[in-house]
Amino acid sequence: MPDRPEGRIRIHLPRHLLDQMTPGAQGFYPRLIQELSARGARVDLVLRDLEALKSPCPPTDFDFIHQGRIARPRALNTCVAYLDGFWYVDPAGVFAESSLASRPFRPDRLPAGRVTEFFLKLVESRVIGRKSRYDQPRDLRSFGPGHIALFLQTDSDPVQRSKHMDRADMVAAVLAHTGGRTVVIKPHPRDEDPETFRWLEGLRTGRDDVIIADANVHDVLAGAAVSVSISSAAAAEGFLHRVPAVLFGRSDLHPCAVTVAHAHDWPAALDLALATDWPFEAFVFWFFRQGCVPVTWAKFPETVIERMRAQGADLAGLGLAGA
Repeated sequence: MPDRPEGRIRIHLPRHLLDQMTPGAQGFYPRLIQELSARGARVDLVLRDLEALKSPCPPTDFDFIHQGRIARPRALNTCVAYLDGFWYVDPAGVFAESSLASRPFRPDRLPAGRVTEFFLKLVESRVIGRKSRYDQPRDLRSFGPGHIALFLQTDSDPVQRSKHMDRADMVAAVLAHTGGRTVVIKPHPRDEDPETFRWLEGLRTGRDDVIIADANVHDVLAGAAVSVSISSAAAAEGFLHRVPAVLFGRSDLHPCAVTVAHAHDWPAALDLALATDWPFEAFVFWFFRQGCVPVTWAKFPETVIERMRAQGADLAGLGLAGA
């Protein structure tokens, strides 16, 4: 029997995710544990401490960090990347701090046939299938053509770090200049704060061009002229509808969007978003197929291990020498 590997692979999770790691659990982390363990590695689940993780780990060990922003050797940052089933396995961070945020996007270097095939498969599963990260209403709604689809987010840690302004300031900027378009505002599915809904009802006072919609995200995006958010997954879902995005925060989606840093920049950003011929298909392929790791992909373990190797993993010390 081979010697037990000296090194440890540690998966650092917040408490609520640790509690979900029960026998039979599905998803990214259960598959990660299964694939690495099957290849001889010792994998431990530990409670995430982002401050402690800034220090280097022992040279024989390796860290996977949920929603991390730890850019150091022998570490990869992980979390779902906008579209359910696609995950960051990233050396720099996630969302606005991911390596994709600074990586050159060169659509002319991508394989056109594979780009289109990948894009159309996502359209079929997500748009036609009306699938999103969060549960959505199933009834069909129509908002007509040409509206502004404005998506609100909760004050999560990634949103707090990336935003250029609060959501109230973003909404005020958009409502001050609609270009004659209806604004359809969708609250975040997980926002149950009564104050949010009192605020939204107040926005409708005296206006017939504002709709507050608890509707399927794909119904809100269908026919939209543009999507607006701080850094919402709905922007990426909008790409599948070929809807341009305006973002009021830092994001690694920025190569295929217009970013607004100040409220007074919104009118010009709207014009630019509408006037640009966006490379939606190429960007979706580059970001999700090449930049992320699909959980169900046959090459999932090989891709993860190669990214570990690129981050200086001692594969032999981890028991993965033959991987």
